[in-house]
Order: sequence, then structure tokens, then C-alpha cells
Amino acid sequence: MIEGSEPHPVIGLASPEKLAAAGIDAAEYYRQRAEGIAMMAQEPLLYGYEPSIWATADQQIAQLRSEYPTGVITLLILGGNRASKTVYAAKRVMQTLTGAADRRGWCLQSTEAASRADQQGIIYDYLPANLRSETGRLRQGRTTKVVYSRAGGFTENTFVLPNGSQGWFKFYGANVKTLEGAELDIAWADELIEPDWVEAIRFRLLNRNGLFLITFTPISGYTGTVKEFLDGQRVLEWGDAPLLVARSGRGVERVPRIARSAKPTARIIYFHTSDNPFGNYEAMKIECLNSSRERILTRAYGVPTKAISAAFPLFRDEAHVISYSRFEAIRQEEEGSAFHFVDPCSGRNWFMIWVYCTRKAKFIYREWPSYGHDGAYIPGIGNLGEWTVASSAADGARGPAQGEMGWSLLRYKEEIERIENSEPIFERWIDARYGNSRTVTAEESTTLIDELREVGIDFLAAPGEKQIFSGASDGSLRLINDLLYYDFDKELSRTNEPRLFVCDTCPNTIYALKTWTGRDGQHGACKDPIDCVRMLVLSKSEYVSEEMLRPRLPWLKQFA
Repeated sequence: MIEGSEPHPVIGLASPEKLAAAGIDAAEYYRQRAEGIAMMAQEPLLYGYEPSIWATADQQIAQLRSEYPTGVITLLILGGNRASKTVYAAKRVMQTLTGAADRRGWCLQSTEAASRADQQGIIYDYLPANLRSETGRLRQGRTTKVVYSRAGGFTENTFVLPNGSQGWFKFYGANVKTLEGAELDIAWADELIEPDWVEAIRFRLLNRNGLFLITFTPISGYTGTVKEFLDGQRVLEWGDAPLLVARSGRGVERVPRIARSAKPTARIIYFHTSDNPFGNYEAMKIECLNSSRERILTRAYGVPTKAISAAFPLFRDEAHVISYSRFEAIRQEEEGSAFHFVDPCSGRNWFMIWVYCTRKAKFIYREWPSYGHDGAYIPGIGNLGEWTVASSAADGARGPAQGEMGWSLLRYKEEIERIENSEPIFERWIDARYGNSRTVTAEESTTLIDELREVGIDFLAAPGEKQIFSGASDGSLRLINDLLYYDFDKELSRTNEPRLFVCDTCPNTIYALKTWTGRDGQHGACKDPIDCVRMLVLSKSEYVSEEMLRPRLPWLKQFA
């Protein structure tokens, strides 16, 4: 609960002199003020203070429900520390349960201990005052059951209100299959919920057109759940980030405030620590003075910056992702050489990227398979969908695009020719582990590169690092990070920008660069796009001009 203190953060205290000058009875003023503060603390469900960001969150919920009168709507609240996101969700759960009879709600946390520490106490404080007592215990008739203690939480992790509405507390440590059966009006998931739980809870809310609130501070970065909602988000409103300005010393910086998720029935809202007048923002300002940019974004503004142990911590949408139209403009203005990289992916579809190298930078401008844009459509097949989907695994789980279609080499050649539409490709590279692997036929020994040459498409064998997943070698990762590097304490400019960019039409590659850790080894679901980028750096593919290709005269003929 947002509690009062003195001096009160939101109810000012006028001096006797000012009151007298205004003709206000001081004794009555102080009595009413003290009574108001007491009511806020004693009956927060009715009289508790609500920061203005709460009204913004309510507006997003109302807009979603207006657009989607039936079905589940979701509000993801990413917030800084002490930004009031947990308190907001607790109050909205209690308002839902007390607002009508026989409603059902779940409050979810990682463990029972975390639930008691971070959820159950706040939920209890938002119970109507007549259902709370000094001992925390109340039984009334055949319906009501509220048995609570600060140390033990709610008995049996549930409570029942006089109107028959009931709330339960659930924990992610349990088997997600135990969620089957319940029908809910509201669910609130706090901190680090996994994608499979998100999916299961949605179905529990479906029959009652429920509301799903997800709240957390994204200290773990671009997790599977964050990815599920933020990939493809469109920021609707931006807010100022003065703590970033104070650290960097440059002009106004802005961070997302409200975003439309790629999921049509979901919105994303960012609660800042400064939104909560009870959150000790002054202490946060001091804490952030010597903090990294990532820590400020996460702790003060709720903006996720990278995945746990991500191999490419420098990768950021705002610096490395460009629109395809911008790339086309660059290609018109700057000479370059196009390269094609293929990971044959044993047991699944091939993954491919195309890279345009100029004198200054490299642009990953196409991937196959892809999704989410017109160019991803495959005639006769359709849109294959995502290469990787969010899961509890460090590098995600296989998405629908990995399901092998059983294509022949000739069919792959036809698809490549369709996509390229006669554009010039300087070189093609294929993973040497598969490209040079020999197969004995009835007549001779052959390789995949030999067979591709037979169908009319030539590839070079890309060098590889066999021990990349053991940690014994990280040369290619260092080279990729070198291309991604820019000084993020300074403004992006011609003199301060990365040398590797990815078009927004390559969502599978973008996701892999954001989240790949290598912790799942050779079985990592998003490693194939990374293998293609590794081929790029290990093959030392660079811009090759016509001048460089022109045959040179023998040395003596220069003087003839």
C-alpha cells in the first residue's frame, strides 16, 4: 500500500500564517488534513492516493476493451523500482473482486515465499476495512473466509469475500498444467512470468472476458515474456528521462511511456520511479549518478536492455535496427557488395541472410525464412512464422519456421532465385561443417557444395570455430561485438555509430542478436541466425569495388 508520512508527499502542509492570511481556521484545517491522511491509510481501497500514471493505465485498459468487447485483454506494466506497479495491480484486483459477486482472481508470483513478501500483504491491506483486523483473522458466516498473518500470508493461499468472490495465490514453481479448469475475471502476474504460463493464464480468462495484468522490473532484460510483447511494439507516447541526461550530460533523452504491442489485444505501459511520490525518488537519483546506462533504464524507467548473459550486450533497436526503406536509400547512395550466407540446419529448414557491405558498414537486409512483412510470403507455402519462440530455455524454443519442408537442393535454388530477382551477389558462403561433409554415393564421394554446384549455384565453405559453445574460443563473437560497438554515452551520429545494421524486415535475426546466450549449445533454438552472422565476420566479407576487380598490368608495362 502507498502509505502516508510526514511531511506528507502529496498532501501539503500550510503554515498558520498563510492560513490566517487566507481567512482559514487553522484548527479546522489541521483536523481535516489529519483525518484525510488517516482515511487514506485506513481505507486505501476507497481513499488511497493514486498517481496520475494509474489513470493512464486505466485509460489503456478502457481503450483495449472498447476495441475488443469480448476476449482477454492484457496490460504489461514495466516499471522501475518503487514505481507503484505492484500496488496498482493489487488495488485493481481487489476492486474487481469487490465490484461484483462471485468473481474469481489469481495473483501469481515465482514462489510462495515471494508471494507472501511481495503480494499477499498488499492485497490484505486493500481489503475493505471491515474485513481486516489487528490479528488478521476474520470468519463470517458460510461464505466469508479471510485468515491472514504477516508471517504466514493467507491460509491455504486463498480468501473469500462476503459477496462470494474469491482470490487465489499461485506460484510459477508449480506445474503449469495444474492451471487447467479455472475460469477467471482477472489475473495478476508479478515478476518473471514465463511464456508458457502467460499462454495458460490467457485461456483461464477467456470465458469471462478477463483482464490480465503483468507487472515487473525487467532486471533480467529481454526475457522470453518481454520478447513476446515488445517485439514489433509501436511506441505511442514518449517520456523524458532526466536521469540519463544527468549521467551523460547531453540534451533531453526520451524513453517509451505507452506502446502498442504486436499482440493486438495487449498494451505496454512504463511506470517510472518518479511517478510514485512515495518511492523515494531522491534516493534513486543519487543511486543512478554512477550507474551504467542499462541500470538506469531498468531501475528507474522499467526499460529492458538485454537478455541474461546475452552474447551481444551492445545490440539495441534504436542503434542497430533500420527500416528497409532507409536501407534502400543507402543502397542507392553508396556502392556496395552483396553477400549470401547459408546455415543448412540439419533436421530443419535452412536459415539464410543477405548482407550488403559498403566501405563504412554492413547491412543485413534480408533473411529467410522471415515473418511479419509482405516479403516473408513464400508462394505455394505461405508465411512460415517465427524461427524462434519464447520459452523457459535460455535461447528459446523452435518456432514453426524450423519445421522441415523436405525441400530438394533444386527447390532451394529456385527459392533463392525468386527472392534475389537477379540482383548481383558477389559471393555465397555456406557452413563448412555441412558444406564440406562428404557423402559416399554409389559412384563417388561428394559434398553438399559439390551437389549445389551441380544444380547451378556456387558456394564457398565458411570457416568455423568448432569450440565456440565450450567457451574455448570467442573470436567470432568479439568480431561481431566490434561491428556493433558505438559509444552509447554519446549521441548517435556519423562519427558515432555501429558498423553493423539489421533491417526491420529481419525479425528472426534481430531476436537472435538480442537474446542468444549460447547456453543451450548446439541445440539452441536461435543459434542459426547467429551462425550466419558469424560466417559474415569469419569470411572477412567486405566491399569490393570495380577498381579492385580490374586486372592489373604487369609492373614493367606501366612504363612503356
